[in-house]
Amino acid sequence: MSTANQSPFRKAFRILAVFFVIVNALLIVFRQRLEDKNVDTDVVIIGNLILFVVSAISVWMYSKAGSQKKSHGMVRNVYGGFMLKFFTLLVAAMVYFYFAHEINKPAIFICLGLYLVYNFAGVLQVTKKQAAAPHAPTHQHGQPQHHHHK
Repeated sequence: MSTANQSPFRKAFRILAVFFVIVNALLIVFRQRLEDKNVDTDVVIIGNLILFVVSAISVWMYSKAGSQKKSHGMVRNVYGGFMLKFFTLLVAAMVYFYFAHEINKPAIFICLGLYLVYNFAGVLQVTKKQAAAPHAPTHQHGQPQHHHHK
């Protein structure tokens, strides 16, 4: 299957999955070096897993938003994806802060960086595909706009 015929979700999901695998491989290979620098790699691996799952679900919701016929459906999917990601990460952080004997700041900052990469990569792929789709200009009531030339 060529990449031109793929849905925005599939392409974005593939990019997120490759990134997830690469990050985990690097964390395993460089575990000892990271731990020597006071990075709790277990926290980063779990954070990477959570980020991958919620990013994949929210990208799926974002890609569905572009296919909605009505604007409220699009807004519902975009905000739904954002809220899912926000509350899942908030709960995960609260659970970690509550149960951790000591907060590992380097791991938290690495997870923050991973969040930014996941967010950028997923949303970029979906919006790039939707921006490339042809759209006819419309009036405010959703009817095609016809140009009249003199």
